[in-house]
Order: sequence, then structure tokens, then C-alpha cells
Amino acid sequence: MKNRIKEEKREILSYGTGIGGAMFVSNVIYLGRQSNVKFVEEVMPWFGLMFLTYVGVGILFFYLYTRTPKKDSFWKYCMKGASGIYMIGNIMPLIFLLGAVLSKTTPLRIICILDAVILLGFYILDYHSVWKLSNVLNGRQGRTKTLLVDLEEKPESVEEFCNQIRSYCEKNHQTVEFLTKGRTCEILLDGKPCTVELDSYYSQFGPMYSMKFIWKR
Repeated sequence: MKNRIKEEKREILSYGTGIGGAMFVSNVIYLGRQSNVKFVEEVMPWFGLMFLTYVGVGILFFYLYTRTPKKDSFWKYCMKGASGIYMIGNIMPLIFLLGAVLSKTTPLRIICILDAVILLGFYILDYHSVWKLSNVLNGRQGRTKTLLVDLEEKPESVEEFCNQIRSYCEKNHQTVEFLTKGRTCEILLDGKPCTVELDSYYSQFGPMYSMKFIWKR
């Protein structure tokens, strides 16, 4: 366990330093091509502090990015499903405000854009690698079929969750037999094995809950 924690800390420091360093180098290259020599001369004495700040920002970003969200936590709701779209909508006014503030300071505006592009590029590359890995793992485990059924409210107990599963199946004229009960239920649906999970995600109306039916092919 201690070795795992040390390894995670080492990764956070190394990757965070790499991201921060990439942002710093991109800004130095941009400033080096500036025709506004006066602005560059004013900034140069602060290069050391800028580098340390970018490294700190990179480490903090990577720490938050790799942080495992707890069950039913706000962090989980903000990072799952369509929540990203709603979060972008929520922060757009701040982005417009920042753009208005920096509209007359072109170098600072470009620096912010370069930093955002690097962070976005990291996110896309990481998502692509995770997507490729998930395809490999899913290929080994076999293909699955998933059905999401939204619930009007969160089940307060395991028995209530099971009753909602039973009610949905009866409404669709399907037979259901419970093999195991819990937040994740193993059932026989029309005689076929099926896993039902209590799922949750964030929406513009707040936390939403659903039943996730999973069949392995």
C-alpha cells in the first residue's frame, strides 16, 4: 500500500512538472517572437517565478485530475456523463469575463489560450489512451449490451431498488428472478443472466439516478 502511494505521488510530481514545463516553454517561445520588446523586458526578470508557478499549477492540475471520486460525491457528478457539457455552460460566463478583462492585453490573452490548449491536448491524449485500453480490455471480457432506465428518485434501500427493478420488468412483460440483491443486483431476465447497477450522474437539475441493465454477449 505504501509503495503504491509513493508511486502515485511520483507520477503526480513527474507528470505535473512535465505539464507545467510544457506550458512555460510554450509561453517563452511565444514571448521570444513578440515584437513588443518592452513587454518582454518587463517579464524576463520573472521567468524563474513563472516556471515555479507553472510547475505548481501542473502538479495541482494532475493531482485533481487523477483524484479518485468518491461514491455519490459532487466531484463524481461533475465528471460523469453529460455533466461535462453542463459544467462548460456554467463556466462560460467566467470565460467571457476573462476575455473581456484581457481584451486589451494581447500577450496575456495569448498566454492563457496557449495554456488552455496544452491542458486540452493532454486531456484528449489521455482520453484516447484510456479509450484504446478499454477497447482491449472489453475485447478480452466479451462484448456487453447496456440499457439505462432513469429513476424519478434515489432508492432509499436495497429492497426499494429491487422493487423498482421488478416494477420495470413487469411493466415490460418480462420475468425477473433475483440471484443476488444490493446496489448491484444479479438477476435472470427472461431466463437470461443480467446485472443491474444503481447508477448516478449530474444534470442541470441536480443528481439523477438510473438503473443500468448489463448483458454479456
